[in-house]
Amino acid sequence: MDTLGQAQLGSANPDPVSTKSYPMNPYLKASKTVPNPQSDPMKSVDNADLEPLPSEPMVEFLPHLIAALVSAVDKSGQEQQAHFRQQLADWLPQLPARLNPAIEQYLDKVVPKVVKVDQPGRTVLLLVRYLTVGMVVAGLAVGGLFFAWLHARQERDAFAPGYWQYRYLKAKTIVDRSAAIRRLLTQTDTLFSSPTFSDELTRLENIVDARQQQYNLQIREASLLHSTEKRSKIVK
Repeated sequence: MDTLGQAQLGSANPDPVSTKSYPMNPYLKASKTVPNPQSDPMKSVDNADLEPLPSEPMVEFLPHLIAALVSAVDKSGQEQQAHFRQQLADWLPQLPARLNPAIEQYLDKVVPKVVKVDQPGRTVLLLVRYLTVGMVVAGLAVGGLFFAWLHARQERDAFAPGYWQYRYLKAKTIVDRSAAIRRLLTQTDTLFSSPTFSDELTRLENIVDARQQQYNLQIREASLLHSTEKRSKIVK
């Protein structure tokens, strides 16, 4: 800058001293040689032919080798599975024998088998007495309910045929318009609501049983007479 300023001011009369270069400028002392483009190392590297890297040889696995490896792995897995199953089968039966003592000790500690009371009080005695009586009463009540249920079921099965017969007779009477049977059914319904129905029903059933027995005796008598007549004919 100093050299340039002096040159501009004294352009008309140039000073020979001003034409000299700045003595302290280090850049002016550098050589002005142009670098040879052929000597550039980066360019030489770019233009150089790169040799391919050597590739590792690929190992070719044969089919029989792969099949042998697969079969070996399968066989090892099956052997391990069979060994584990055998250990499990041997260990499971021994499990109750090992756990029962521990469980019994724990139950004995948590729930003792015998509760011992050295000096029972009045409340404890009353509680035991009432519990005993309550258990007996509950057992009798359950037994009575069970017996009543069985009896009701038996009566239902016994009277069910009569109920269906009654319904059939009533429907048949209405369809056939039978006045005599309709009157009889009306009397039966009226008699059922009276207290004498049970006695009347028992009397009629006894009459039916007596007539059935009489009929059976007559059949027996006729069969005996017929057999004696056959014997007399055979003897003659």
